[in-house]
Amino acid sequence: MNMKKPAPFRRGSGSFKHHCARRWWVYVIGFAVINVSIILGVIYGIIPSIAQNAVNSAGVRADGIAITNPTVDRITLSMNSTVFARVPVAARFDNQTFEMYLPQDANKTTFMTLGVGELQAQNTMVINVTGADTKILNATVYQQFSKDVLSRSNFTLGIKSRPMLKVGAMKYPVQFDKTIQLKGFNGLKGITITNPVVLNGSNVMADGTNLLTDAVIPNPSSFTMQIGDLTTNIAIESLDLGFSVIKNLTLYPGNNPVKIFNHINAGLMALPTFSSILSQPNINITLKMNSTVFGGQHVTWLETPLRETSPFYAIMNPTSAPAVGSATAGELSVA
Repeated sequence: MNMKKPAPFRRGSGSFKHHCARRWWVYVIGFAVINVSIILGVIYGIIPSIAQNAVNSAGVRADGIAITNPTVDRITLSMNSTVFARVPVAARFDNQTFEMYLPQDANKTTFMTLGVGELQAQNTMVINVTGADTKILNATVYQQFSKDVLSRSNFTLGIKSRPMLKVGAMKYPVQFDKTIQLKGFNGLKGITITNPVVLNGSNVMADGTNLLTDAVIPNPSSFTMQIGDLTTNIAIESLDLGFSVIKNLTLYPGNNPVKIFNHINAGLMALPTFSSILSQPNINITLKMNSTVFGGQHVTWLETPLRETSPFYAIMNPTSAPAVGSATAGELSVA
């Protein structure tokens, strides 16, 4: 029997080609949707995550902070700082505002701010802002900050901001929140007093100054602080001498030589032994801070911490070299 083999079965090849010919636009759209989804995922998912991770891993060092022109509710603020980061893409930060707070404050209350201009994102970013007129936003927290600066050897400062990061034409919000370790004035330890000069009779100054002395006030921090006229009560052990005034005082990093205008009680000045006491070596002087006045105005956020951390101590006619203040930048600390 002569039988023909059946033709091989071609599984819908003709219909599939026909389907593709008629529905090609469906596959093009599908391919485009997949690609757009991938691109959007990179733009709105991966890049923001990379940017935030770079900010999170960055470190901040305060190289110098200056607080000048103090008033009850305003200061002039200057700050030099360096940010260390690993920047994976070319980017820029928009103008931003640094909000400063104390890390020990659970509410992270902002007590002052500092505007920072547009910044090129780099592995090392230098941020210098000079002469910013700054409002004290919370007097209570700012006074605690002032107390930390004046009385402690080390303390922390929190800085936060919410800048926009520009990558090409796109902008991404990032959160910047860092804690930096700073050195304070360490309770003004190491003050030395020298060269006492008694003023008698017509030599007494018009303001009543009857004893002039030189002094050195060490500042081991990287802070510059303008204080104004500082008045302090002075004593030798339990013997009250009177009060002293340091005029137009500004403490810079390092050793600060100053002239002290002393108002010694008249009864002590009349004693023959007083002059001999002034010439003795290593006399312990006790200082109890009284007031700070700048531009004719009492500055309470300076006065109160100074009073609370009194007494301070000084050595008159020291036989050893005075303490040396070092202007060391705050060490890096990442929050």
